[in-house]
Amino acid sequence: MALALVVCTFAGCTTSTTNQTGTSNATSTAATTHDALFEKFLTALKTNHSQVRDEQTKSWEVTWINTTSARVVWTERHNNTNQTRTIVQTVIMFPTSQDATNYVNALNKTAYSLNNTIYSTYGAYLNVTGRAPQTYKVWQWEEGNPNNITNYTKHTIELCDNFTTQATITVKA
Repeated sequence: MALALVVCTFAGCTTSTTNQTGTSNATSTAATTHDALFEKFLTALKTNHSQVRDEQTKSWEVTWINTTSARVVWTERHNNTNQTRTIVQTVIMFPTSQDATNYVNALNKTAYSLNNTIYSTYGAYLNVTGRAPQTYKVWQWEEGNPNNITNYTKHTIELCDNFTTQATITVKA
């Protein structure tokens, strides 16, 4: 079973305030500024994900942790299998690939196995930087049986140059 791991664009940095008297509306911009490359990366991930055939994205929610990290939660429905997937993912952009590698190396990956080291011919990183990453690794750990999705969860850790993701994907029929 192939699962696409993707992230969405940021939810927005504006807030709307309605005057209680109903006579006017005011909109203010939040003071938080996010890293422009990180925003582009998240936007590219959302775009790549929305182009996956046979899947319908039901919801996207991004919570910014700081200027270079975000927690993304989304649900999707697979048209052919009627499966619903809930994905909870943390995406972090580090200053360098070595910083990202050090971070991933420090994670407890005891239950995980290295699953992939080949970057696909499409992807958010390629779309944003114009090149494939020099460092790319994906580790995964599965709970349950992917052929019996009544109780199946997949955990992944991805290293893509100076970007990392950690995701938990829960699948239900």
